Amino acid sequence: MSRIVSQDEMDVILAGADKAPVARVAIYDFRRPDRIAKEQLRSLHYLHDRFAMNVSTSLSAFLRSMTEVGIVSADQVTYSEFLSSLPDPTAFYALAMQPLDTLAALELNPAVAFTMVDRMLGGTGDSPCPDRPLTEIEQNVVDSVVKLMLDHLTETWKAVAVTFRIHGRETRPQMLQVIGPNEIVIRLGFTVRVGDTRGTMNLCVPASAIETVGSSFERAWHRTRRQPTVEETARLTANLGRVPLAVTAQLETSFPARELLAIQPGDVVHLGHSARQPVTVQVGTQPAFLGHLTERNGRIAISVLGDPEDHEEGAAE
Repeated sequence: MSRIVSQDEMDVILAGADKAPVARVAIYDFRRPDRIAKEQLRSLHYLHDRFAMNVSTSLSAFLRSMTEVGIVSADQVTYSEFLSSLPDPTAFYALAMQPLDTLAALELNPAVAFTMVDRMLGGTGDSPCPDRPLTEIEQNVVDSVVKLMLDHLTETWKAVAVTFRIHGRETRPQMLQVIGPNEIVIRLGFTVRVGDTRGTMNLCVPASAIETVGSSFERAWHRTRRQPTVEETARLTANLGRVPLAVTAQLETSFPARELLAIQPGDVVHLGHSARQPVTVQVGTQPAFLGHLTERNGRIAISVLGDPEDHEEGAAE
């Protein structure tokens, strides 16, 4: 026989429901599942921080200009979101990941790319960034920089035996098919500074590639930074050997303002420096060695004596 619940019993039931613990709800986007664990992301961030330091050293010698590369982010996004975050036009590369059957992507900000082209073609790198895509010739120049980066990227992925090479390139990212728009990718963001020019670089790796190599990155993160190879050392030495340095020998004195204002053409200025007294020769802004003023082939020259510190020690004795 059915029984009708009284109002008092209903009040008791509702009061108990109010005291029941509230379940914590977590928002989950099925279009963007977190396929890579946070520990693996940290390992990727750490390893590519080493990659950034190695690229900074090599590019400084290759471009003959102070270059700094630093990693700033590592996150999971869809490939379409990655594309929408890029400028258009830009320097965009599809990268083959051998022996994996997939592609990665590398994007180099136009401001940085044009500065690199200017440096490699003999310029100062101070020219403003033009508002246009890279020409075919300029892309060929940037290719040499990207290949150098890929050498270091392959070294970073050495633990999982993956090598990188250029598969294709385009100035409009949407025109180069890499992977499906809804595929999850790992986006590694870098800051790049070449001389006074600042920009960004983005590396996009499919999450499926990270899943394929498993936990190898976590086992490799603690390895020490590799030593440069013989070829890299020779290339670095050769490139640094071509860097022009300013060499100056300065003689200084002081004048009262009235005498300085009275100087006329033909006046002889007494510097208060004996001809037998050595002068300090600077390379850039740093004192490098001491020397005596002399003459050679009708021109003023410096006869090198030695290091300034050695001269000071000898004078003290």
